[in-house]
Amino acid sequence: MKRVSRSILSFILIFALFMSLAGSPSSAAQTDQVHYLSIGDSLAKGQTPDKKIDLGFSDFTANTFKEKSILGSYSKDFADSGDKTTDVLNKLTTDSKLQEAVKKANLITISAGANDILQEAKIDLAAGTITFDVTKLPAKLQEVATNYAKILGTIKALNPEAKVYVMGIYFPFPYLPDQAQVTQLASLAKTLNKTVSEATILGGATFVSVYEQMGGDDMAALKKNLPNATDIHPNIDGYKIMSAALLEAIAKQITPEPNPEPKPEPTVPADIKGHWAEKELSYLVSNNVLSVDEKGFVYPDKAITRAEVAMILYSSIPMTKEIPVDPGYKDVPKNHPAYMAIAKLTALGVFTKAEKFNPNDSLTRIQLAKVVSTAFKLKAEGKPVVFKDVPKTYWGYNAVQAVATNKLMLGSNGSFDLYSSTTRGQFAAVAVRALQSVAK
Repeated sequence: MKRVSRSILSFILIFALFMSLAGSPSSAAQTDQVHYLSIGDSLAKGQTPDKKIDLGFSDFTANTFKEKSILGSYSKDFADSGDKTTDVLNKLTTDSKLQEAVKKANLITISAGANDILQEAKIDLAAGTITFDVTKLPAKLQEVATNYAKILGTIKALNPEAKVYVMGIYFPFPYLPDQAQVTQLASLAKTLNKTVSEATILGGATFVSVYEQMGGDDMAALKKNLPNATDIHPNIDGYKIMSAALLEAIAKQITPEPNPEPKPEPTVPADIKGHWAEKELSYLVSNNVLSVDEKGFVYPDKAITRAEVAMILYSSIPMTKEIPVDPGYKDVPKNHPAYMAIAKLTALGVFTKAEKFNPNDSLTRIQLAKVVSTAFKLKAEGKPVVFKDVPKTYWGYNAVQAVATNKLMLGSNGSFDLYSSTTRGQFAAVAVRALQSVAK
């Protein structure tokens, strides 16, 4: 188990953390103290294995600050057992007392996401059985990512100076007798951590990993921290481990390694330099979402195919690793390089089932509007945009309004230009705008 040394803690809490948080221009920081707010689910609240509320990871963290005489205030009053990311977001946008607490805090931790997934399961820990409707998991993971983007965006709007840390999850079912099910659920837990981690980084916050610290895939180690076979909550030792992981994350953020190796500047493909979509194309390339050929070219003005779009979205949207149901396209055999992406996205409803998928066809603008609005769950906002070629009776009207009112796609000369092909540059621009839109 990895713990923070006394010397590191002393340095962080007495100097670095004090200077970082207290040096902020926010109103809370004027007191030269740490003002800590913990929000989220039962882990943030401190629920014990016997279903009581006691000291949790945030309490141990606050106590460490208190011992160093730098704790100005601490609250976990807005954390509640059972809260999902939807609940956290709803509180942040409607509860004026929580909003004031966010404005006064200079350190905020969030623990949420596990309940979003667990609500899709039928759990009987006494019998040692857990069943999931796997068809709902991709959409649920996407919802978690979207909610975190909005949660972090809301906090930033309320208090742009606060340091925000998002807690990861541990594997909560070490007592299950079925090893195959343990393997499957551990994979799901790791996928959820990856989903939350990516959303956290995009939101400008810090992800705190606790999976390995709590025991990782070692069921014997996990049982020491999760002593009740019929409950998923940690004991005091488990919460102390989570607190240590949080403090270590603070240490790494505030005290960088000495003489770090300079990071090489990312290479911009030659054929996108100066292109109107260079920024968006570079973003997708640097994140290994958009591929380049052996010459290092992207071909930004080349029409993008339906198969390419499927693979890009598959890389961008949180997905479980379970094998999807074969959608049955006659032109997409299981050995097709985009088969998994196409099958997953069809199961998610991004693509509509049909006799053929036409993977090598270019993606039209109306198809782009449909897949992006569905993949990112976009809805029309505000006053409708009128296009001469998109009457209200048109099958894709809602998709067009979703992308147009969110300013992701615009028409020309009063038309949406439904059936024109989409270039790789155009797709990159729309996809990145969609990511930014859900993060607002």
